[in-house]
Amino acid sequence: MIRRGLWKGSPRHVPTCRSAAKPQQLNHLPFLSSRSPSTMAEVTTLPAETPDPFNEFGDYHNWTQLLQYLNYTFTFCDTHLDENIKRVMLFILYLVIFVVGLVENILVIWVNWHTWGNKNLVNLYILNMAIADLGVLLSLPIWMLEAVLDYTWLWGSFLCRFIHYFYFANMYSSIFFLSSLSVDRYVSLTTSSRFWQQHQHRARRLLCFGIWLFAALLPILEVAHTQLVNSVEPMCIFLAPFETYDEWALGISLATTIIGFLIPFSIITVFNILTARYIKHSKPESRKHCLLIYAYIVVFLVCWLPYHVTLTLLTLDGSHFIYSCNVANFLYFFYDIIDCFSMFHCVANPILYNFLSKNFRSKLISAVVKYIPKDQINQKGGDHSSSSTQHSIVITKDNIPPN
Repeated sequence: MIRRGLWKGSPRHVPTCRSAAKPQQLNHLPFLSSRSPSTMAEVTTLPAETPDPFNEFGDYHNWTQLLQYLNYTFTFCDTHLDENIKRVMLFILYLVIFVVGLVENILVIWVNWHTWGNKNLVNLYILNMAIADLGVLLSLPIWMLEAVLDYTWLWGSFLCRFIHYFYFANMYSSIFFLSSLSVDRYVSLTTSSRFWQQHQHRARRLLCFGIWLFAALLPILEVAHTQLVNSVEPMCIFLAPFETYDEWALGISLATTIIGFLIPFSIITVFNILTARYIKHSKPESRKHCLLIYAYIVVFLVCWLPYHVTLTLLTLDGSHFIYSCNVANFLYFFYDIIDCFSMFHCVANPILYNFLSKNFRSKLISAVVKYIPKDQINQKGGDHSSSSTQHSIVITKDNIPPN
C-alpha cells in the first residue's frame, strides 16, 4: 500500500496520470511530479513538427532528469482548485485525528492493560488493535508536515522508507485484528466445543502473533522500492523498475485493495451479520446491540471504500483508461483528502469497541479512581460521603470477573 509521496509526489498509491491529449508514445511513462497534486494532471499536445525526445531515451540517465523534463514540458490544466485551501484543510484534519485518536487509544491501551488479568477476547484483540492504531497515528505528524510543505521530504532517506513501512505494518495489523475480532466474537457465542473452551486463549495469542508477523512482512517488497529522489525538491517516491513501472503500480494497488479491504470487509460483514442474527434470535430485546454490530460494518465501509475506489481509478488512469484532464486533476486533488479521511478509523475504533461499552467505562472510572489520593476523597464528610460510596462501588465492580 503505497503511501502519499511515493507516486507523483503526493498520493500514496497513484502510479500515473495521463490524458488523451498526450501523444501515444508517452503512455508507457509514469509521470512523477515534485509539485502539488494540482500539477499532476498537467497535459499538453506536442506539435507535429516537434521531435520526439524519447526516441533518444538514453539522454535521460535517471529519474531526476526525466522528472525535470516532464515538469517543464507539460502545461497546466486549470480546474480552479485551490491548493492552499486544501493544505490548510489537510493540516486541520490531520491534527484533529492525531490529537483525538492519540488520547482515545492511549486510554484504551491503559485500561485494557490495567485489567489484563481478565484475559478475555475483548482485552486481547482490542489491546492489539489499539496499539496498531496508535502506530498509525504516530506517523501522522510526518504526513501533516509533508502536506504543508507541498510534499517536499525533509527527513532523509532512512525515514523515507521507515515511516512508510511503519505506517503500512500498523495499518494492516489494525484491519486484521478487527477482522479476527469479528470472527472470534461469533465463534465464542455459538460454539460449544470443549476443545475451543480449553485452548481459546492460546489460539488467540498465536493468532495475534501471526497477524503482527504477516503485517510486518506485507510492506517489505513495496518499501524496498521506495527512495528519496532529489529533483527540484526532495521527494520520497515509489521507484519501481522503469520498464515495468505500470505493472508494479497496478499489482501493488490491486493487492492493497484485495488484502487490505475486500477480504477483511467480507469477513467483517459476514461474521457481524451472523452475530447480529444470533443475538436477535436468542435475545429479541437486544436491538441496540444489533444496531451497534451493524455500525461496525458501516464505519469500516465509510472509512475505506472511498479511498480504495479513488485509488483504483487513479491506478488505471493512462495504462487502462484515459481520463480527461479535468477529471484526472479532480481525482488527484481530492485523493489526499479522502486518504486523510480513511485514517478516521483510528478515532472510530476506540469509540465503537470501547467507549460505548458500559463495562469499559466502569473500568476506566475505576482505574482513574485508584490514582486519586484517598485523603482527597475522604477529606470532607456530608456531600463527599456519597461520592466516596460511589467510588467504592466502582472499584468493587472492577474486581468482579467479566461475564
